[in-house]
Amino acid sequence: MWATRRRTIILLIILGAIALFIVLPYWLIHRVPPTCSDGKMNQDERGIDCGGGCAMVCRNDAKELSILWTKVFPVRTGVYDVVAYVENANFNIGAPSVPYVVKLFDGSGALIAEEAGQTYARPEERFVIFQGNVLTGDKIAVSGGIEIPNTFPWYNESKVEQPMAIEDKVLVGADRKPKLTAVLKNKSPTPYRNIDVTAIIYDSKGDPIGVSSTRVEKLEASGSENLFFTWPSPFNYVSEVSRCDVPVDVMLSVDRSGSMVDVGKLSAARIAASQFVDRLSAKDQVGYVSFATDASTPIDQPLTSELERVKRAIEKTVILQNGGIQYTNIADGIQSSVNELATLRHIPDSRPVVVMLTDGIPTRPQDPSNKANSKYPEEYAKKVAEAAKAQGITLYAIGLGADVDTAFLTGLATSPEYYYTSASGAELGDVYQRIATSLCKSAPSVIEVLPRIKVSQ
Repeated sequence: MWATRRRTIILLIILGAIALFIVLPYWLIHRVPPTCSDGKMNQDERGIDCGGGCAMVCRNDAKELSILWTKVFPVRTGVYDVVAYVENANFNIGAPSVPYVVKLFDGSGALIAEEAGQTYARPEERFVIFQGNVLTGDKIAVSGGIEIPNTFPWYNESKVEQPMAIEDKVLVGADRKPKLTAVLKNKSPTPYRNIDVTAIIYDSKGDPIGVSSTRVEKLEASGSENLFFTWPSPFNYVSEVSRCDVPVDVMLSVDRSGSMVDVGKLSAARIAASQFVDRLSAKDQVGYVSFATDASTPIDQPLTSELERVKRAIEKTVILQNGGIQYTNIADGIQSSVNELATLRHIPDSRPVVVMLTDGIPTRPQDPSNKANSKYPEEYAKKVAEAAKAQGITLYAIGLGADVDTAFLTGLATSPEYYYTSASGAELGDVYQRIATSLCKSAPSVIEVLPRIKVSQ
């Protein structure tokens, strides 16, 4: 009995030694620890390879992406831009790879174009999917949009503060050839590459009427980049011309040089300018300055809401007869207007505007270092105009008669559509009417510019 027990104990000791020195090392060497990619629900996972200590989030724990709106914009025959505005409402949950499908349909509901693409979604982000130049051949797209299949993986991802800021948004020519300019600024000490920027224009009802996209290849630390967005056709929106939603402070600058005496040019300019003043609203202010060799000093009428005072100042404008030849100093006419808009009389919430009229090319001031430099008056006028526009002043230019330099005056204006030509004094009334209408037209209400930085930097 004792011998049997002893043999059993010895056998157990031997088996224990084998397990300790052979089986255990073998198991430790060859065992496969649970991972977040082993296709099993182990560890503290909430699902197979998701949740718990895994980076991937279980689909039931993440809210699906919401498409807030989609819209199809015709570019030209057979070419369309398709846009979706998307929201990721998840806190600290993102998706580095989000597939989507663009589909366009004709009037019968038949699929006429389909394209696949890929984007990403960061935590608590609203972003735009912009698929440009989708081709339909000779078929017309009547409907369509962007679909996002709920098959992509979500991952834990900390929300990062947007390092980019958008400043100085200016939209011009909404009813002609829209152009939006803005400045992208990098607020961080880190340079970034491949920054996608999308601009959305909304009408007064909040409906998107224009979308455009661009990419900034690189933006240095604390750097800035000028952005330009253009559209080939006017925005499709209903404008209001009965009132100005945004009041204006407008300076009228009128040429009274010697050539303005021809065929009653100055007389026609006075009448048209007075009629322009009558079209302004009670919320607006207007001032007036005339110029020849120099601008009038002090100016003919500072900014005021008393429109009759401005009209009286306009009526008093004459071509000086006792000062010798009256040259054309366009730069001084613009600069005097800009100076007045910089005074305390300018209402900060009002849009600053200069409307300048001339019948010729600038011949003053002379180059202080070389009076024989005939190009100096033009160069100086351009410099003054650029400085005005850089301050956010909208600059209209009117060329009266056949002796104007159209290219030069177009360059002075805020953009080409802000230059107007009048072959004769009789047409000036219509020109000023069109300018007054453009001032008081309700432009698109909201401009949204969204910069995005790719997940992998």
